Amino acid sequence: MKISVGDSEGRVRLQGSLTLRDAKQVQGLLLDAISASREIEIDVSDVSSIDVSIIQLIVSARMSAEQRGRKLTLAAGSSGAFRATLAKTGFLGDDGSCRRVDEEFWAGGELQKAEIGA
Repeated sequence: MKISVGDSEGRVRLQGSLTLRDAKQVQGLLLDAISASREIEIDVSDVSSIDVSIIQLIVSARMSAEQRGRKLTLAAGSSGAFRATLAKTGFLGDDGSCRRVDEEFWAGGELQKAEIGA
């Protein structure tokens, strides 16, 4: 597991295998980023596996950011492991595609209109 602040102040990079054991550290890093920046980007491109607890933290951080007038996004190009966990836990379709407009967040802004169901 590796968690770091990226080159820019509002970028958080999550790497490796992230489990419940890492939740407190991820939470702290996300809260620090929300406090320090108006726009926060989470890079999950190098995540090899991820626990649903970390995904729930991202959901919570996004809501906290919005409440503070900030914007939290995922970097485009999320890893296959990350998308697989999103699909397994119901955040995306079984094939990792977006089913609804509100799932665009998980696609890192790469929503394809053909992937949206009614």
